[in-house]
Order: sequence, then structure tokens, then C-alpha cells
Amino acid sequence: MSEELNRLKEISGFFRRMNTKVKLLTLITKAKEEYDRYDYKSGIETLEEAFKIDPQNPTVLRGLGCMKQFSGDYDTAIEFYRKALEFSEAQEVEYTLIGMAYYLQDRLDEAVENFNLAIDKNDNYTQAYEGRNQAMLENHVKILDLQESLKKYF
Repeated sequence: MSEELNRLKEISGFFRRMNTKVKLLTLITKAKEEYDRYDYKSGIETLEEAFKIDPQNPTVLRGLGCMKQFSGDYDTAIEFYRKALEFSEAQEVEYTLIGMAYYLQDRLDEAVENFNLAIDKNDNYTQAYEGRNQAMLENHVKILDLQESLKKYF
């Protein structure tokens, strides 16, 4: 009888885990729909609920980062992206998102550094090359502008 009881416990545990995964996927899907509607406040609330279920899920952490970034909270976004790095199997995505958050804050050297880390993780990840090239171009334009403005003093 105890063998049957153990088997029933295993089956019950399996269904609880599946129920949790379905709930998590439902919340992630809902958050994506909110993101697509530019409803970042609701998206953050939905993802915070998902975070309570699985605080190590890189998709949830990445999503919270994106929602925070588009709400203008870049520092918190970067914190979520860095946390996602711990659990992600596609770290080039997180490094690119970190690079973009720095880029949007005009912190171009830090942006380039993170785009390079993304390229180191996956040298076929074109988004990282595009971000790095844009940040480097902006850095060069700033240098040229500075040189031009200094000409009047010499």
C-alpha cells in the first residue's frame, strides 16, 4: 500500500508543478500583451506576481527589466538584467539589454563594454553588433563635436 501511496504523491507533485508552470506562462503571456499595449505599470504588476512564483526565471527577470527600462527606471532595469544573467542560457540577450540601457542614458563606454560581452557570448548575435556600432558612432560624433568647439580657442 505504501508503494501506491508514494506513486500517488509523485503524481500529485507532478500536477502541482505543471499547474505552477501553466500559471507562470499565463502571467508571462499577459505581461507581454500589456507590454505590447505600452501598459508598463500593469506589466510590472503582472511580472511581480510571476516573480513570486519563480524568482529565478530569466524571462520574468528580463521582462521586469524591459518594463522598468521603458518606464524610465534604467538603474532598476539593469539590476533585473544582471539578475537574469545568473539564470539565463542566452546571456547575450541580457548583455545587449544592459548595453541598450546604458546607451539610452548616454553612458556610451559602458554600453560598448556590454555589447562586447554579448558578442563574446555569441558572435552571431547581430543585435549586439548593431548596438555596439551605434554607441561607437555616437562616441565618435561627440569627439568630433568637442574638437570642433575647441578650435575656436586655438
